Amino acid sequence: MSFVFEGISWLFAWRRFRSETLRLGWYEAFVRSKDPPAFMVLPEDSAALIGIVIAVAATAAAALFAQPVWDGIGSILIGILLGITSIGLARESKSLLIGEPAHSDLSRSILDIARRSPGVLRANGLLTVQLSPAEVVAALSVEFADDKRADDIEQCVISIETEIRRQHPSVAALFIKPQTNARYHAVRARRWGTGA
Repeated sequence: MSFVFEGISWLFAWRRFRSETLRLGWYEAFVRSKDPPAFMVLPEDSAALIGIVIAVAATAAAALFAQPVWDGIGSILIGILLGITSIGLARESKSLLIGEPAHSDLSRSILDIARRSPGVLRANGLLTVQLSPAEVVAALSVEFADDKRADDIEQCVISIETEIRRQHPSVAALFIKPQTNARYHAVRARRWGTGA
């Protein structure tokens, strides 16, 4: 009965997760997913199903061979399985809870949009935080041309924001900081102990 109920739950989770795995593969889809229920239910149910099989096999071996040691071995194997599963899930969940960066494709696209905008000398860098599966906060450092006045820079910022939001509706909040490249790298060096 446990196997049947867990199997039904696993089937629903697999169907939900399958669309991502077709494009990326199981492991990459698990690592890149920003939706905790989607990537937590499937591994948990998979571990439960494997655990049930181990329990049945160990109990059957203990009864068949009249060796209670098999029951203990089964318990140890289930404990190891649950430990590995919980470490993997905790690692992925922790990164989302403490502020996981958005996917690198999104970051590259935002920087490209900023670089192509008129009046922008260079896009220095970008900091992103994934708030939820469909929401990202981005902070962008941009160096504008020296001949731009305050109202020109304001129009550049509006243009950049509009294009980023058009291409990436998941960007819930966008902060653009006018900053020279030298200043940006000096701040990074002070904060992270490196000029990279």
